[in-house]
Amino acid sequence: MLSAIITSDYLVAQSVQRGLDNSNLKCLIYKTDFSVTDHYDFIYHDGFLVLLKNPKEQHVNFCSHLQNLSPGKKLFILIEDCEIEVLNMMKEAVNAPLFFAPFSYHQIASFLQRDVLCGTDEPMIANIDDLSLKLDPRKRTLHINDEITIQLINKEFYILQFLINNRGRVVSKTDMFEFIWGKNLLGSMSTIDVHMSRLRRKIKKHVESPVIKTIPCAGYIIE
Repeated sequence: MLSAIITSDYLVAQSVQRGLDNSNLKCLIYKTDFSVTDHYDFIYHDGFLVLLKNPKEQHVNFCSHLQNLSPGKKLFILIEDCEIEVLNMMKEAVNAPLFFAPFSYHQIASFLQRDVLCGTDEPMIANIDDLSLKLDPRKRTLHINDEITIQLINKEFYILQFLINNRGRVVSKTDMFEFIWGKNLLGSMSTIDVHMSRLRRKIKKHVESPVIKTIPCAGYIIE
């Protein structure tokens, strides 16, 4: 997954890029004057992060144009400072999440990864030792070696989707909770244990070796 940071301030964008990179979200920086007539080199990326220092009407028009140009792509707007009039204009014209400085890079990365992954119909495939796993987002099913099909409920599916997307990296409960439950952070972390236990039982009926490993005091991993 590779997203684009779109900005007129390259130095600030580099700081944002480092913060997102530390949160496991890879981005490239594209400097622009926010013209709606430009040819956009970043249009084929998975998601767009428009970084604005002090938005004006021009920036509102740009974000609206970008969203209309790529209706299937996720757009996030990162704002350092903003006048209330322009902010209200942005909210009315653009249907996109707004983030304000100081930015929570971990939160931004989690939300963007969740929205991009949940919006795709392409199956995810992972080969683990002698197992071939295929996760089908359309049917919410897990296929093992093209022989076994396991039906998943939504939260089980998202847990497995997140782990496969971050294969080889330990993800914490906080990472998982923000990805799956998004802004609804009022729930208990123990809900992850419940869904994880149910998911593991479903897989264990067909596979002896553990697919999802627990790293004590750290989180979970699919290697």
